[in-house]
Amino acid sequence: MTDALALLPQSADKQAWNPQQTALMESLGLRGEKNVKRGSSWTKETFEAPQSIVEAFLYQIRRTGLDPVARQIYCIERGGKWGIQASIDGFRLIAERSKEYTGQTPVQWTADGVTWLDVWLATTPPAAARVGIYRRGFTEPVWAVATYSGYVPRDRDGNAKPSGQWAANSSNQLAKCAEMLGLRKAFPQDLSGIYGTEEMDQAAPAKDAPEPARRPEPPAPTRSRDWVGLASRCRDRDTLRALYAEAESAGELNLAATDGPDGPSVKQVFWQLREHLPEPDVTPAEETKSDDDVVDAEVVEEPVTEWPTATPGEGNPDELI
Repeated sequence: MTDALALLPQSADKQAWNPQQTALMESLGLRGEKNVKRGSSWTKETFEAPQSIVEAFLYQIRRTGLDPVARQIYCIERGGKWGIQASIDGFRLIAERSKEYTGQTPVQWTADGVTWLDVWLATTPPAAARVGIYRRGFTEPVWAVATYSGYVPRDRDGNAKPSGQWAANSSNQLAKCAEMLGLRKAFPQDLSGIYGTEEMDQAAPAKDAPEPARRPEPPAPTRSRDWVGLASRCRDRDTLRALYAEAESAGELNLAATDGPDGPSVKQVFWQLREHLPEPDVTPAEETKSDDDVVDAEVVEEPVTEWPTATPGEGNPDELI
C-alpha cells in the first residue's frame, strides 16, 4: 500500500476527516473551486462531490489498489455528473497484478476496416483501432476494436467536435480506447465498471456549447371571476356570504385579489368588506309578531340564521362569518 492510500480517509463522512485528509481529498478534485461560464462571462464557483460519490471512489481505490495521487484513478465531474475513471496506466497495472496477463498484440489502425496498418501516418483520423490481449489459459488473444465515431468527443447536438488530444493525436487516443476495451474484456472481474478518460471524452459536451435552455416557470394561477368587483356590489352580509362560498368552491380564496404586487388576497378583501355591510333587513311581519300570534303546532328546529360576529384571525380562518 502506498503512502497516499494510507493517508486516505476510511469513510465519506467529511466531518471525520482530519486537516491532512481534507487537503488530500481537495487535491484529488473532490472539493474546491472552478471557473464556470455563465453567458458571456466567467465566474468562480465552489463545488463538492456528493457523499455517495466519495464513498464509491474510496471503495474503488481499496478494491483496485490504484493510487489516486499518481493519477492512476480519479473522480471527475462532467456536465454536473460525477464519475470514477482510471488512466491507461491504471488499467495496465490491474491486469499485471492479476498474474494472468501475458501481453498484447501491437495496435493496428484502419481507414476502411479491410486494410490494417501498424502505424498511422495520415493527417485524417483513422476509422478504427484494434488490439489483442493475451491472458494465461486463453488459446487466442481477446480482440477489441474501437471506432473513431464511437469515441470522438461531440457537442450537444451530437456532431463530432474533437478537442485537445483528440484533435492533435487522434490515433493514439483511439489506440488507448481499444486497449482499455480489450483489457476489460479479458479481465472483467478486475475491471468491470471502470472506464478510462479517453473512453468517456464523448460524454463531455464541448466547452463552447450553449447552455441548455432553462425550463420556463409555470404561469401563476389566475382568477376565474372578478371577485372584488362582485363583492363591492353586495349590499348585505348574506349576499357576501353566498359570494364567499362561490369563491371558496372555486378554490380562489387565497389568490391575489388584484394584479398589483403584494396586494391582499380574495379572502382578505371579503373580510374587509364584511365589516361595512349590515345584516339583512328584518321584515315588518317579523317586527310586529307577538306571543298572541303563537298557535299550537308541531315544534321543529329552525335553522340558524344569525351568525356570531368575528374578526379575521378568530375562529376558523377559512370560514367567512
